[in-house]
Amino acid sequence: MKAKDTCPTMATLLIDDQRNLPADRIARTYREGIAALAEQRWDILLLDHDLGDFSGPDGRELTGYDIACWLEENPQHLPDRVEILTNNPAGRRRIELALGRIRPTEILSHEKCQ
Repeated sequence: MKAKDTCPTMATLLIDDQRNLPADRIARTYREGIAALAEQRWDILLLDHDLGDFSGPDGRELTGYDIACWLEENPQHLPDRVEILTNNPAGRRRIELALGRIRPTEILSHEKCQ
């Protein structure tokens, strides 16, 4: 008799314009990321800052910080764990501050992510 797998699968969302990391879903733009966050509950969010998405007002770049601000306004969609994947230290800090205002969540910052 086989033992049943008791470890639940962690639903993982990657919001990044370039990286290809293991995830259940990959969103490449701000809008794709927001849609994915709104559609279902995610256990883990892998979040980049510089998304290369210049679809904001007057061509402004929409970044991972904008995603964090959306989560601040919609905290029911905040995953239990957020991993910040960016080489932009100022962007990383802004995301950490925005997410830290919502509720305690596990926030991991990775330096020099490839």
